[in-house]
Amino acid sequence: MQPSKQALLVLMAGATLGLGALSVHAQPKPNVTASQPVDQTTPQPHPPFEAVKLADDLWEVPGAGSNVTILVTDEGLALVDDKYEYHYDDLMKVIREKISTKKVKYVIDTHYHADHSGGNTRFRPAGADIISSIPGHDNTVNKVQPGAPPNMVPANIAFTGEMRLYVGGREIRINHYGPGHTGTDVTVYFPHARVICVGDLTHIGDLARGGQYPLIDYNGGGSIQGWIDRLDTITSSTVIDKVVPGHGTVGTKADIIAYRDLLEKLRDHVAAYLRDGTKTEADLRAHLVRDEHWPDPGLSIVRSTHGMFMDLKPKG
Repeated sequence: MQPSKQALLVLMAGATLGLGALSVHAQPKPNVTASQPVDQTTPQPHPPFEAVKLADDLWEVPGAGSNVTILVTDEGLALVDDKYEYHYDDLMKVIREKISTKKVKYVIDTHYHADHSGGNTRFRPAGADIISSIPGHDNTVNKVQPGAPPNMVPANIAFTGEMRLYVGGREIRINHYGPGHTGTDVTVYFPHARVICVGDLTHIGDLARGGQYPLIDYNGGGSIQGWIDRLDTITSSTVIDKVVPGHGTVGTKADIIAYRDLLEKLRDHVAAYLRDGTKTEADLRAHLVRDEHWPDPGLSIVRSTHGMFMDLKPKG
């Protein structure tokens, strides 16, 4: 892609561009058991979407699906996440009526899960460039997420490491450094407003969506230690006034630190429980319910238990 008046993409640490088609970079797959599919294709009723102002040129549309952040510039809009495909019309309605009638130029997927990237199916044909990590692209193409809609559209611009996007004179820093909630997570930082979008790397004020029960998507490349490391990197290297999580309420850096501490506590408890080498995966599941108070059945325990067991049990 050549620099233009509309936008300049500065791709660092091995970023890959593709307009229309993108070469697939194979990623190693962990040896974990697939989880039960969850239906994500049937539209669910939701309260009307609202627009929340974060800064002069930065807005949020929270609620059903995932939180969506919108940067408004003279050159067009850049979105972070886009909910499910079936939210597209309602999402665009609130954007046009409450935020801006300018064209959506970019959608940045924080990760490959359909509640965050399902709208790609509508935004890409409408002319928006979709940006994700390379593993995010690959996981979508390879249909890694159980129960995801079969027509999911992957990013046409993918990268790893750091990517900087300049739109309408504003800088957007997009980072993908290793595994976390999934192996595909990116953070999106708006330095002029000191606002960071973290996707599902942090939940704030939303226990029903897993605030105390982190879903570690090992099938999608996630890792509890990688997740802790990601949050350490974010809090140690970024000036942050506001944090937009994938679900829940807008918070501060203190919320990222608190969630990091929650993950570290979980890691240490599970590692200690498995340390004598006699416990089975069924034992771990029972421990998570009895001692960590995870709901069972529940998506977090279904998707996380086997991977945590393989990850944290004694080696050798």
